[in-house]
Amino acid sequence: MTTHRADTFSERGFVLAYMAAVLALLMVATGLAVDSGRAYLVKAQLSKAVDGAALAAARSLNNGNPRAEAAQIFKANFPPGYLGTSSATDPTAAANFFTSAVNAASGVNVVTVTASTTLPTTFMNVGNFNTVTVASSGEATRRMVDLSLVLDVSSSIGPQWSAVRDAARTFVNAFDQNNDRLALLTFSDGSKVLDPMPASRGFNKAGMIAAVPGVLPGGSTAMVEGLYRGWDELRSVPAGSQSGLRVIVLFTDGASNSVPGDYGTGPGVGLRTYDFPQNAGDTFGQTWNSPHITGLYDTQSGANTIGIDTTVPWNSTNTPFTANSAWPKYLPTASAHTHHRSAGIPTSFPLQTAALTVNGLPQSATRGLRNFDAAAGKYPAQVFNVNNAARNLVEIIADAARSDTGDYRIRIYTIGMGQLVPLQLGTRMETSESILKRMANDSSSPDFNSAQLEGKYYYAQTAADVGPAFQALQNQILRLSK
Repeated sequence: MTTHRADTFSERGFVLAYMAAVLALLMVATGLAVDSGRAYLVKAQLSKAVDGAALAAARSLNNGNPRAEAAQIFKANFPPGYLGTSSATDPTAAANFFTSAVNAASGVNVVTVTASTTLPTTFMNVGNFNTVTVASSGEATRRMVDLSLVLDVSSSIGPQWSAVRDAARTFVNAFDQNNDRLALLTFSDGSKVLDPMPASRGFNKAGMIAAVPGVLPGGSTAMVEGLYRGWDELRSVPAGSQSGLRVIVLFTDGASNSVPGDYGTGPGVGLRTYDFPQNAGDTFGQTWNSPHITGLYDTQSGANTIGIDTTVPWNSTNTPFTANSAWPKYLPTASAHTHHRSAGIPTSFPLQTAALTVNGLPQSATRGLRNFDAAAGKYPAQVFNVNNAARNLVEIIADAARSDTGDYRIRIYTIGMGQLVPLQLGTRMETSESILKRMANDSSSPDFNSAQLEGKYYYAQTAADVGPAFQALQNQILRLSK
């Protein structure tokens, strides 16, 4: 009996020891589950905080302080002591919290936000695990921008220029002066590069803002040359280092009305006409039944090399040559562009083409030139032909720019302001904004080309609408840069 009791006590002791061990393991397992669950929740919130901070920083790379923006968003999403955490990365002081680096080959800026926090354990300290460190990184990318800003500074803008000037300066201020590249150009009688496109990353933001003319220079609307030189500035960035987003932004209050070429006195001059016919919707006196035809204008300085201004009924077959032998009798066989700095850019374009369409029909048929002189092999320099060629060329050059085979394709955005752009004018009674839509390859155009990058046309009815139009365009570029 004594032996049996001893065995019983021994078995009971074993069971108690076994149960104690099992309970201890269960407590550790339960503690591990509880603490792991808390750590999981902390990790999820920390990841949300760094992801949001990275996205906010990428959005503010254009201007402002991206690190400060990241810190603000991080603090809002991961407040001190979250779920009992005892400490966390200080986003205002930690050196490794925020980094930003540009990949020169891809033209992409990568923003990385990294943070960690310490979580005291509740049950795991039984196993001598008193704290758990939780860490997370968030990453956001932004494509860098190469952008040519091309501004119409013609006389017809008049007192509305101050609104255009201020909107353009605000637009420039929205880009990253350390990594984006911008060029500033104007066009009127000629086209000038006020601030060239830098070869290396970054641009002089303050200098460019100051370069936007304070007062309106005035002149006509040599849009062909303005668009051409804006494209040339984008091409001037060396291959292999061009940004992931290449953009031309062109602002105007009218329609293209000058044809650059060689009129027998050498290339690099333009012949232009005023808008026609007279339209009842024009209250500023900018449309004519007998429009002025003037020239020849140096395509860069805008200087009138002949200095004659005459009027001819818009549908007349007469040319200024009939009134003054100093005037050219014919248009050139193609445009000529003498001012450029990028290697390999085409320097001439046909004055009409069947390869592009106007409302679904070949351009050369719907807006073709007339009265071809077979003996001279040229078209006469009539108002009719100058107007058509000037409109054809902006569409032809815009198509060439969108087809550019650089590191990345080019997008074109256009802004039309005021009463002239929606008026039916020209030989086929068409609006300037229909042409601006083709230039931008806006999807609302009947001639939208799905094989090229889509741009957009913005209309500013009055000077008060110019700022919002530039802002909408800026937002569009920002969305594309993500």
